[in-house]
Amino acid sequence: MTVGSYTLANNKTLWFFVIDLPVGDDGKRRQYKRRGFPTKTIAETAETEARHAYGEASINVDGSVAAELQGWLAERELDIQETTLDNYRNLFRMYVIPHIGGRQLYSIDKRVIHDMYKTLLREGGNRKKPLSPTTVRTVHRVIMKAFKDLGINLDGVRQPRPAERENHGRKGVWTPGESKAFLKFHREARLYAAWALAVVAGTRRGEIAGLRWAKVDLDRGIVYIHIQRTICGNKVIEKSPKGKSRRPIAIGPAMVKVLREHKARQDAEKAEAGILYRDRDYVFPREDGEPYYPRYYTDQWEDACMAAGVPVIVLHDARHTSATAGADAGVPEHVMQKRLGHADARTTREVYTHVLPESERRAAELMDSALGDDAG
Repeated sequence: MTVGSYTLANNKTLWFFVIDLPVGDDGKRRQYKRRGFPTKTIAETAETEARHAYGEASINVDGSVAAELQGWLAERELDIQETTLDNYRNLFRMYVIPHIGGRQLYSIDKRVIHDMYKTLLREGGNRKKPLSPTTVRTVHRVIMKAFKDLGINLDGVRQPRPAERENHGRKGVWTPGESKAFLKFHREARLYAAWALAVVAGTRRGEIAGLRWAKVDLDRGIVYIHIQRTICGNKVIEKSPKGKSRRPIAIGPAMVKVLREHKARQDAEKAEAGILYRDRDYVFPREDGEPYYPRYYTDQWEDACMAAGVPVIVLHDARHTSATAGADAGVPEHVMQKRLGHADARTTREVYTHVLPESERRAAELMDSALGDDAG
């Protein structure tokens, strides 16, 4: 795919675009060209529309990349989590099919893949902004997996080098002082216990949204992570966390106290609502007992950060904060790995923090201190 310019005899500059089409029956290369656009922006917009239209028109053409990838996704419904499959589907729709969806699968070689990667890195994001190397590397891993299953072995395909970032994608990590300031400010807030669990135990948004009281043992100080409530496409689903994400998390006396107070508040809401309350055993439901849409927690968290006057970090970065605090206190790497539910210790070590060379109960007690003196 190319966008370029040419000059007329009167020195007026016009723009054109060229799109590579599937190889013809005779094996020869084919292209779709349009010219005469007054500006580069208009040409680029027309090129994007043409690529999408062609990709969509070719979706059902036997042997096309688009059709074969659709077939692969249908087969993998048997063994891949629905949310993961939805992520794959979006990757193909946004980054692969617009570029090579109309090509015949047999015509794909490493040059075609490399050209796609270069285009994505240069202008694959929204409004033709560069796409991050991390996203393109994800595209690479998924499409290579699909091609291998489809019997297409592309030797020599290179994936983009990793982005050179020291924070490994972390948007923010609070200091212990900032954690305490945030939690102290929201001590009377309705979602205080949810925020405390995120910071103290490093729970994910979906784990908070799907948590049931049946899986909270306050007498023993254990929260069992068994269900995630998450967004999949345009719907909300509940599923078991994959791998080691299904786990028990030890919590200390202060966190137990916070959850007991939260349950008392919830019981009062239930009594006030009467027959209007739908008790589905969620730990953090709406006032009528129904679960929140998962993104609600994300939006409320951002507002809560601003209200407390602490650096605004995303909700998932509460896990980074929890891991970093544990590392700074000397909690062993394998303990934090189990506590956070990472399948690979590398994730704990490289993405979240460097853990220094005690026990899970020690980790619970250390993180429990973030709740401050007023929780004891």
